[in-house]
Amino acid sequence: MEQNPPGSSHGQPQRQPPVYDTNHGGHYGAAATLSGQGYAPVPELYTGLWANVNQGLHGTYKDILTTYWQQIISHLETETHDYKLHQLPLARIKKVMKADPEVKMISAEAPILFAKGCDIFITELTMRAWIHAEENKRRTLQRSDIASALAKSDMFDFLIDIVPREEASHTRKAPGQPAPGVPTTGTGQLPQQHVPQQPGHPGHPTMPPPEYSLSSHGLAPEQDYRQQPNMYAAQVQAGQAAPYGAPQPQMYGEMENIYGYPQMQAQQVSVPRPHDIA
Repeated sequence: MEQNPPGSSHGQPQRQPPVYDTNHGGHYGAAATLSGQGYAPVPELYTGLWANVNQGLHGTYKDILTTYWQQIISHLETETHDYKLHQLPLARIKKVMKADPEVKMISAEAPILFAKGCDIFITELTMRAWIHAEENKRRTLQRSDIASALAKSDMFDFLIDIVPREEASHTRKAPGQPAPGVPTTGTGQLPQQHVPQQPGHPGHPTMPPPEYSLSSHGLAPEQDYRQQPNMYAAQVQAGQAAPYGAPQPQMYGEMENIYGYPQMQAQQVSVPRPHDIA
């Protein structure tokens, strides 16, 4: 008595599987299309040595990867191959194989098998990394995606020296988070500088620090302080230095009686000369 595969029933025509088209989304897009239409293989087929095919994956992503592997196995076993066309250059693979000093000769079939194995390995690792990127709502592969993909399967343990597992659990800094050591403000602007206030005269309230804007002083934007020659009453002209010992002129004339106190008389202090002391 002939046994029917799971999911089939008598009286229903067997439907043709769709074409595995990699022109739309690559292997990931083709496998996702087949699994979405119900052509994903039974997960129980991948046990024993094949258990690591979908290890660490769940739900739809598990079906996508098993569909990819089923297509790869069918392609290797049934279809004809052109051994002159390869995804990876055979010269580079031969160079890597000859790096081992114990390798004396390389057969013609060995680079072909290595090239196909590297092709499958890179494709599966890229699909696993892309799955991790989709789970995090991203459309760009990052190094952390590859590290997380390697950590989900024991098959990639030999790469632990190249991509450490710590990178998979490393949380990336948010775009708006400031760098360490930089103070933060509530509005994201520069912090306001504290201007020490001078003690005010009794009876007069202390004024807040002025706003340094042209509109608050009633000045036109094109007005420049440097164009006012009489702003400072006794400004020292450039290039004319006062003689040594002469009293220095006042820099700001209007600051003379700002607090209302009488000006103190300058006292002359006579310094004794050496022959007077003797």
